[in-house]
Amino acid sequence: MKIGLLKKVLLLFTFNILVFSTVNAQDAYSKWVVGIGINAVDYFPFLNPTNFIGLDPSTGNQNGIFNEITNAEDHWNISAPSINITRYWKNRISLDVQFSANKITKIGDLVVDEYSYYAFDGNILYSLVNPENYFVPYIYAGGGYTFADKSGGTVNLGIGGKYWFTDKFGFCAQGGFKYNSPDFSLYPHAFYTFGFVMKLSSHNRYMWNSRKRFNWRGGR
Repeated sequence: MKIGLLKKVLLLFTFNILVFSTVNAQDAYSKWVVGIGINAVDYFPFLNPTNFIGLDPSTGNQNGIFNEITNAEDHWNISAPSINITRYWKNRISLDVQFSANKITKIGDLVVDEYSYYAFDGNILYSLVNPENYFVPYIYAGGGYTFADKSGGTVNLGIGGKYWFTDKFGFCAQGGFKYNSPDFSLYPHAFYTFGFVMKLSSHNRYMWNSRKRFNWRGGR
């Protein structure tokens, strides 16, 4: 990962803290979470030359989707930002919307002229443990639309996890598969996000103080 890109992400996270700090101070009980970070697009695991007419076999992958799936140096297009908003619903289920931007320079083993990648996604997340835990692994499914050199709608499937290092701030990592039929123009690809997450307040602002008197939070 480039040092300059990491600095940009840290600056964006710091900006978010400054903007939302007064909101967070109001409440520790929140169903809303915002996140910002980087993303990675990897076409290589799904570029089977037999599925895409005209694809150069030398740029494809004939050994299954788990072949070189972690080869970030050769195959991942890493950029920023990825911005998402998550709303807890019920029964460990959350609703998530996400916007991501990237610059594509690699399709499999092939280096290409740089072009822009923009993705809008909506996913349903299911927590595998109590969402109030410090570490919360989850699975997700949903859909979206990607604008790139070749654009199209996608079906999304994947896994992820959040680790809360304070009551309000944490880190999130997520990886999955974006599928688009070979009959359409967008290549299926692996999509990863890594970033910071932050809880926002939504709790009732009325409360009882220690002397059992009903008051407005912050008042006397």
